[in-house]
Amino acid sequence: MPNKSVLDVEVSCFKNYWEEKNPRNVNLMAWLTSTKYKDKVDAIRAIDDKAKRDEIKATLPAITPSGLFLTRETKVPLQEKLISHSGLIQIDVDNLDEGDLEHIKKDLQTLDEIAYLGKSVSGRGLWGLIPIPPDPEYHRDYFDNLYKTFELLGITLDKKPKNVVSLRGYSYDLEGYFNHSAIPFLNKTRPIAKPNPKPVRTERSEATSSKGLEDWIVREMENLTVGDRHAGRLKLARQAGGFVAGGSMDSLILERLIESYLGQYGSFDTSHTQAKEIKAIRDGFENGKLFALYPKEPESQRTNQTTVYPVKVEIKNVLHEDYISQLYFENGMLMNEMDYPADWDLVGSYTEQKTKDFIRMSIRNPLLIELRKQFDLV
Repeated sequence: MPNKSVLDVEVSCFKNYWEEKNPRNVNLMAWLTSTKYKDKVDAIRAIDDKAKRDEIKATLPAITPSGLFLTRETKVPLQEKLISHSGLIQIDVDNLDEGDLEHIKKDLQTLDEIAYLGKSVSGRGLWGLIPIPPDPEYHRDYFDNLYKTFELLGITLDKKPKNVVSLRGYSYDLEGYFNHSAIPFLNKTRPIAKPNPKPVRTERSEATSSKGLEDWIVREMENLTVGDRHAGRLKLARQAGGFVAGGSMDSLILERLIESYLGQYGSFDTSHTQAKEIKAIRDGFENGKLFALYPKEPESQRTNQTTVYPVKVEIKNVLHEDYISQLYFENGMLMNEMDYPADWDLVGSYTEQKTKDFIRMSIRNPLLIELRKQFDLV
């Protein structure tokens, strides 16, 4: 099975350039390959007046290629609006004549780090995507080094993508360059991180009925594989927070997870990595407390004399009927309530795979929606 594309990620999409709230998760690959607004972009590219071009292009949908966000409001601190970094940073080269544009586009395709390269909305520039470690704290440092690297190539980058929340308006390029196995750009100087003290051990209450569930979630975190530890810790900590909100787990599980991590990696990870991983655990836990989770009854399986808890949990008050009811057709294309193609969506707020599969099938075959409504299918 081929490796997953570095571009097959979720990012946030806003209705237009001015919208700062209410983003929807979209699939980056679907967004990059869509031609939904091709006619509008062609009209923009035919306009010579830059001010007029900018006015019209601001009405197009726009994404934040470097991550998922709750909002783009400048008054909100980054740590409160960023959900997760996408592991991508955008580059933007403006004001090129046609000859330079094609020449630079061809040259940049020889770089292993370029994941995507295509024409900008105006058609007078190029924009692209480069993988970087998904570390929002050092996003600006990676951009600074990219800027210097491109200067050595005789190319001046626009500095807006230095901001992790930087927008990218819809565009299209039928001859866009895709490199699904692009390698990360790692040329970055890290400042020396301050030592991170280990948390003070908190006395735990006597064993409760939730102890088996706590042991299971700690064990799952300890068994995470290389390459999945950061995202896995975030996910499991979010589950733990949800179990606490649902009343099936003690809030002291947070300190237990942190202690478990430090017990495994405290003597190996740098102080900066420790701070990042502990923050992931804490952030995931606090986010999880917003959505109560209720575990299924533990299965009576015997694995090394321990009870195995299923990974899947029941999430209350999350329905997908509302999403499906938003879909409508426009010129033969299924659209969502925010007026952009439904096939951009990954429906990130719905956790069950069968729900995601049904919605995807419904997008491709709208008759399923009517059948589901008519026969009240589950």
